[in-house]
Amino acid sequence: VPSSIMIPITEGLGGLSQEAMAFTILVLLWSVGASAQGPALTALAQEKAPIGSEATALGLPRAVGDGTYIVAPLILGYVSDVMDGRGLPGVACGVAGGAICLGSIALFLLGEEEED
Repeated sequence: VPSSIMIPITEGLGGLSQEAMAFTILVLLWSVGASAQGPALTALAQEKAPIGSEATALGLPRAVGDGTYIVAPLILGYVSDVMDGRGLPGVACGVAGGAICLGSIALFLLGEEEED
């Protein structure tokens, strides 16, 4: 990010360091993407749902997301505790990234149906 943009923003937010400002901007961008993801997934699920199953399709993304919020911290916390004790910090991030990749590949493969 150019410093001509960062300096006025940094001064406006109480003099945060450039690293803190970059982090803040990235978190804000992620927030915008995450807020757009929910409605987009629901619309896609409803569009792809078989006739008569639209209600189930509307609830499915929310149910899966809620399950992820419950299970993921437990798994990643366990991996972090075990691997940090062995001198391997950051492995939990790799596990999370791997799970995202596997889930994306699974959705891609399961979604390859011919449309009539």
